[in-house]
Amino acid sequence: MTVPPPYSVVIPAHDEEAVIRRCLAALIRDVPAGEMPEIIVVPNGCSDRTAEIARGFAGVVVLELAKGSKTAALNAGSGAATALPRFFLDADIVVDHRALMATAAALAQPGAMAAAPAIRVDVTDCSRLVRAYYRVWCRLPYITDAMVGSGIFGLSEAGLAAVGTFPAIISDDGFVRSRFAAAQRRRVALGPDGAPVCFTMFPPRDVASLVRIEGRRRAGDAELRRLYPTPEARPATTGHALRAEFARQPFAVCAYLAIKTAGRLRFQWTRILGQQGRWLRDTSSRTA
Repeated sequence: MTVPPPYSVVIPAHDEEAVIRRCLAALIRDVPAGEMPEIIVVPNGCSDRTAEIARGFAGVVVLELAKGSKTAALNAGSGAATALPRFFLDADIVVDHRALMATAAALAQPGAMAAAPAIRVDVTDCSRLVRAYYRVWCRLPYITDAMVGSGIFGLSEAGLAAVGTFPAIISDDGFVRSRFAAAQRRRVALGPDGAPVCFTMFPPRDVASLVRIEGRRRAGDAELRRLYPTPEARPATTGHALRAEFARQPFAVCAYLAIKTAGRLRFQWTRILGQQGRWLRDTSSRTA
């Protein structure tokens, strides 16, 4: 008798040949017999070897789209998936089976709609200012308050029904987070055995790249508040947390605020130019 997969993973991938092997290798490493997940990679608008590399992994389904669109890839991959819960994963993220199994167990709890493992930020080779930014960022409410997003989110059956079709917007993970109250989200830091679980995010390595991404994030947040307003889509209040952090690490908080300000100015400038809807992604960290 065929054992159904314990969960599905959908990976939208646009020209991700530098990182897709790392992503898939982590997903299937050390998977026990009978627990192999359903993994669907959706290369969209690719001009590189992303699809070819993904097909080299046994059991991975590759669903190619001619047009580059992350939200179209999310919808196509989810439509082809058969298992629940369903995880949506950026190709430059690293997460293993144990972390996803722990998160799947959390999504089976009553009332759980969306979940993600705890985050680990790999700042190897990042500049001093970028490292300072993320020392502060990782201690703010966005991360500590039932974080869902930043490259990965999982949805229960009820959560998937509540989200429905992903709209064509900049911030897909922001859209998902804003659909659910904190009580409906889960941040999973420990597995059933009490050992830590996490996923690894690789941030921009230099300040210029981080400012571009910060500008994109602001554009995505503004779009969400305009088109899909919910209480959870309102800007997070971070003043109290930043004041507490300033007492601990004043240089890092100053770096954080400077980069945030630069990102805000970039967003305002691109809005004046009518370019706020353009998709930008970080290429400085896309090396494996």
